[in-house]
This record gives sequence, structure tokens and C-alpha cells, in this order.
Amino acid sequence: MKVSLWVFISAALLLASLYPSDSRAADKTIRNVTDDPTGTDYGPQFSPDGKFLIFDRQPLTGGISKTNSVPLQGGTPKPLGPGDIPVAQTRTRWSPRGDMIAFTGTESSSKGATWLMDKDGTHIRRAISFQSESTFYPSWFPDNERILEMVADDSTLRTVDIRNGTISRINTTPALMTGMASVSPDGKWIAVAAQPKKTQIYDQTLNQIWIVSVDTGKAHPLIQNTMQGRAPEWSPDGSRIVFESNQGSPRPPFYAAFVSTIDGQHVEQLTPFDRNTQHPVWSPDGKWIAFSARTPKLIGYGPSIAVIEAPYWKP
Repeated sequence: MKVSLWVFISAALLLASLYPSDSRAADKTIRNVTDDPTGTDYGPQFSPDGKFLIFDRQPLTGGISKTNSVPLQGGTPKPLGPGDIPVAQTRTRWSPRGDMIAFTGTESSSKGATWLMDKDGTHIRRAISFQSESTFYPSWFPDNERILEMVADDSTLRTVDIRNGTISRINTTPALMTGMASVSPDGKWIAVAAQPKKTQIYDQTLNQIWIVSVDTGKAHPLIQNTMQGRAPEWSPDGSRIVFESNQGSPRPPFYAAFVSTIDGQHVEQLTPFDRNTQHPVWSPDGKWIAFSARTPKLIGYGPSIAVIEAPYWKP
């Protein structure tokens, strides 16, 4: 019995060291905004007034992702806009003036492009009439006229002027292979999930968050002590960046949300890894952060939309 008890204690200590608790995020309350067991919900985005969220919903039974909306306090999600849509809708982003929504439209061939729709989900159209490259992850500049997007063909960034279709490449120094990016509120900086470009095949799990100057393309890591990071977004006042990371996760496929000051000196974990937090975004008043979170479904687990109070500290 003594031997068995010692073996049990030793095993428990080993498991505790391999799978540490998320003590930094334990005192924060996560509230589900959607909790439908029949669908998967990704990519939330606050409305300009902060009263509701739009997000990508896909039925568990299959079909394409469509934009839905739900009040911040929760309720029954409703499709944004009437009728059928020509492409799958993901990564929805409100324009600064709130009159349009940009999103990644993915065709059956898996080719992506930036599309636009009016704020009520109508008048769905391409941001530019034709393009040969596949692009994803739109982010608005504050002028309401330009959109930043990632070119999947070579993992680079470019801007698109939706008034005339003018395209401008952003050449970074050092050269980066990029993923999802976010334009700062003043339009001068880009936060992007990226990795230095060498000879490797792009692997998003190797990304960390980089800060890029829009004017010069000069780039530097957000956090000097290397930390994996994806899906960054600036706070409304431009002082902080929220992102997802699985660094330190007891189950590496599971992510948590982190917030960092823009100098990378103060980093805080917001959510526990067991909720597999992804695509975190700020509310317009900076008081809330929304994200997709692991939730029980009719079959297994899947993402729902959830919110948490944003950190109270300021840089």
C-alpha cells in the first residue's frame, strides 16, 4: 500500500509539472455570448457602438460559413443580411466609419479574396473587381479607404485602395513570411503574426508577433524573449496588443489569449488554455475582449463566441 501510494503521489507530481494550471487566468470570468450546440462560431468582431458582435458561423452538418450577429449580452444569433451568398464569409471587419464590413470570401476552390458588404449585410461585392492572387485577413486603415491583407501565394502583405483598386506591396526589413495582421488606430504601424523569411515552408505555428512600420517596412518582434503568437489586434487607444498563443500550453493544440504593451515589457495571459481561445478582439471602448472559445457541442467540442473583461492596467 505504501508503495502504491508513493507511486500515485509521484505520478500526480509529474502530471502537475507537465500540465501546469493556468493560475494567471484563473480569476477571470469568461462569459459565453453564443452557446448553440449545433454550430461552430469563429472570428468575432464588435459593432462600432459595441452593442453586438458579428462572427463566422458554420453548421455542424456542413455548409459554408456565414456572418451572423448577436447582442453583447447574448441571445439568439441571426444571419447578417438576407438570402444566399456567393462565397464563404470569414474574418469580418467593420470599417472605421461603420458603413461597411470587409471579410475574406473563400470560393469552392479555396481561393480567397477580400469582399465588402454594407453594414446590414447587403450589397455584397469584391473589394477590387479582379485579382489573380489569393488573399486573406482584411484589416482597415483609419482612412476608411484602404485595406491591409495577406497574400497567401507568398505570405506577404499588401494594401488595397477600395476606391480605385490600387495595390501596394509592403516590403519588410527583415523579410518576413506573414499571417494575420492588424493596422494600428493611427495607421502608422502593423502588428502581424510572422516569421523571418529563409528557405522554409511557411508554418503558422512558428509565428511570433512583429511590429512593422507602414512607411519604412522596418520590423521588430513585439516581445524580445521569443514567444509564439498569432492573430494580433491593437487596442482602441493603440497602447496594447491582444493575440493568441499556445506557448506554455499543456496541450499544444490549445491556445490562450495574451495582452502585451507595445514595447513588449508587460505581457499577461487572459484565458486558460483549456478554453482554446482564438481570434481575440477588443471592444470599441476597450473594456471587453471577445474570442472563440472551446464549448461542448452535440458532437464533442467546438468554438463558441465568448467575452472577458479586458485588463484594467495601462502602460
